[in-house]
Amino acid sequence: MNIIAESDRIYLREFILDDALHFYNMNCDNDVIKYTGDKAFETLEEATEFLKNYNQYQLFGMGRWAVCLKADDSFLGWCGLKYHPDDKLVEVGYRFYKSNWNKGYATESAKLTIEYGFQILKLKEIFAHAHEANLASHRVIEKCGLTFIEKGTYDNMPAKLYKINNPFYIIKQITALETYPVRHPILRKGRPIEDCAFELDNEETTFHLGLFFKNNLVGVASFIKNNNKLFHETTQYQLRGMAVLTAYQKKGLGNLLIEAGEDMLLKHCSRLWLNARQIALGFYKNKGYKIIGEPFEIKNIGIHYTMTKELF
Repeated sequence: MNIIAESDRIYLREFILDDALHFYNMNCDNDVIKYTGDKAFETLEEATEFLKNYNQYQLFGMGRWAVCLKADDSFLGWCGLKYHPDDKLVEVGYRFYKSNWNKGYATESAKLTIEYGFQILKLKEIFAHAHEANLASHRVIEKCGLTFIEKGTYDNMPAKLYKINNPFYIIKQITALETYPVRHPILRKGRPIEDCAFELDNEETTFHLGLFFKNNLVGVASFIKNNNKLFHETTQYQLRGMAVLTAYQKKGLGNLLIEAGEDMLLKHCSRLWLNARQIALGFYKNKGYKIIGEPFEIKNIGIHYTMTKELF
């Protein structure tokens, strides 16, 4: 039995095939699935097949988990995280037998799930949604510290969207030298540490941002006052050395560094540009950057593209 998290009353574990009976019974209760957009399983065998094919743990390292009572290991319902590849976001969700409503299990398990997502999976944010009319679910979400963002449509139903940011991530200004523990393994791996030094690193107009997780540096980005002849603005800044440690990649953390830098630059200039590696083009395009000119090669590093963004 793979236990994910626990409190004094309950624990969360990965699903097992024996849970199929609970999936079948819960979804047969119209009150339970009223606001979910789901349909009842027609047979127990259908519920069993659903669990046999449930592959979220293997694909994404997260998923929905069974919520069980410690006192007798009884199945109360489920709670957990769901990754949406198209939207590149993670949401917390839950569902319980009606007999277990109004006992605090949803809030308790959702808090455990969010803590696991932030502390173990190191997610930068977690979302949640609830049907507009599902007032009980809204109360659970708000008790867990999520903030309302907007109204929208989810599973073809009117819903409210909420979000909570990981409080363990902090961005601070650091020195050029302090960027090296991230620059070196990610951008200059196998090369002398001296190669981590960039031209204009130590100019007064240059600033370096460090992303910290629980006081450990995990990401860096440098913003250097440097004009490119491709653009007409008198004052331009170049983004250099944007890097996130391997264990923290694919969590959207680069967005935090870039957005923080862009906010700071609004006071100084309207043009930010960079030389992007080919592998990073999609990331920067999603942030509103456009390719200018033809690709070129930087010796010992590879093919690059000049990209730029007008900040206002």
